[in-house]
Amino acid sequence: MNAVVLDDYRALLRITPDMLAAIGMEPETAKKIFVELLHHDAEAGNEFARACQFESPYGESWIHQAYGERPYLSLDLAHELFEPSRLRSLLAGIVLSDSVMIPYDYRAFAAEQLAALGPGQYLPDLQRVAEETQPLPVRSLATKIRTRSDGIDHLFDIPESVDGRLRLLMDASAAKTRETQAVLARRIIHGPDASSAGPAPEEALRGALVSPEVDQFVTEDVGTSFILPADYLMVWDQELAEPAPGSEPLTLAEILRICLMSPEFKLPDIRVRPVLLGFYRSALRISGRSIIGLSGGVFYVEHGADASPSYFYMGRDAVIGKGCTIDCVGGAVLQQGSFLGGGFMPILIHTHKHIRNAGEPGIAERKRVQPAVFMAMAGARLPMAAIGIFETADFTQAETPYEGIRAIAPIKQGEQR
Repeated sequence: MNAVVLDDYRALLRITPDMLAAIGMEPETAKKIFVELLHHDAEAGNEFARACQFESPYGESWIHQAYGERPYLSLDLAHELFEPSRLRSLLAGIVLSDSVMIPYDYRAFAAEQLAALGPGQYLPDLQRVAEETQPLPVRSLATKIRTRSDGIDHLFDIPESVDGRLRLLMDASAAKTRETQAVLARRIIHGPDASSAGPAPEEALRGALVSPEVDQFVTEDVGTSFILPADYLMVWDQELAEPAPGSEPLTLAEILRICLMSPEFKLPDIRVRPVLLGFYRSALRISGRSIIGLSGGVFYVEHGADASPSYFYMGRDAVIGKGCTIDCVGGAVLQQGSFLGGGFMPILIHTHKHIRNAGEPGIAERKRVQPAVFMAMAGARLPMAAIGIFETADFTQAETPYEGIRAIAPIKQGEQR
């Protein structure tokens, strides 16, 4: 195995961190070997550029590990390997790539580095993307009024076949990737704090559940000025893709429900899992090396007509373990290296508590909720033994039983606490 790896830069690039350890090779050694191979074969540089766009089979390569205090070895290696014009080409390629597999934070680091280097001849491409990309539509009240219901949940078209559901996810991922390209292009051109640089128009974020404290936690964790906390305010009513040509497009919330409840997404299927991972990376903007395990997931359930935007953030190396699900009505923030559940233990992290006044019927609970942001600090762990429901709202005024796990009460954007 070692002989094959040492002679073939493609084989070396496709090795995962776990497999690198299994063959007894340190990342620094692998890096030196790859640099030496590149000096003897210029094609290795092109293959490295493919790896930097997370193209198959390089998406989980060891080159995407952290490197000391830096988030990604691959981006550091690019600066070491390439002269400025080729580095500029690589960075622009990452920012403008249609690949749904590139993590949002990775693309943002590339954008930050491209802005520092200067976009050069890629400025017209960035301007075109920034100007031509239109905001994704948001489900209107008129559409909600004519939507059928079974008395509890609203009903929507779901593709009957696995292929149809995979196509739905791929279309949704592509739509969100175009949005990300435009957001980062605007930030390169106008600066990361430009008022027009947000991923969603201001009206789409009206009534969003926000917290200055959560914003600070996200900013500190993500590590680049080219990402704003508002990037992780999920517009659950955003319409992403049609389940069939000519039908009503489905929202982010609806597609997440399909992911959580359709059986194919619970299996380690080589055809299905990459599509699901691409959807999570593009639509939920989960960071590099973060994982949502088998039978785990994230979902959002509307309460009446309300679907207030709320936070969802997964930092690098964060894990939602097998069997753990998070409802995101109140929001959830997982800093780097946090780990929730696992082992197919049924854990529901509930971020909104239902409220019913005395004398009201049970159905009233569905329409009145107390939201809370679930917060897992860097390196925190919610153990597998936490089976059942974790009622986040119960801990906004008290400590949780688990170190590094917190609950934060949000406010609606525009309201005073």
